[in-house]
Amino acid sequence: MDNEHFKHVVELYAKAKGWELSPFADKIINRCLNSCDGHCPCDQSRGYCPCAEHEREVAEMGHCHCNLFVQKK
Repeated sequence: MDNEHFKHVVELYAKAKGWELSPFADKIINRCLNSCDGHCPCDQSRGYCPCAEHEREVAEMGHCHCNLFVQKK
């Protein structure tokens, strides 16, 4: 999957959740796909992006740990 396709998919996902992508989304997506083989860019042991913890983190902190997803302001 290329960066633009993945970005489109996570944009649709974020919109469905009532979130948005952070201003750093392009850099995070690039790292996820090109340096981390699709795994969570903040901690590859979390599995593939979006990791299992992202929903809880957005609810608790307003963003996921890697800052790809953020709550709308």
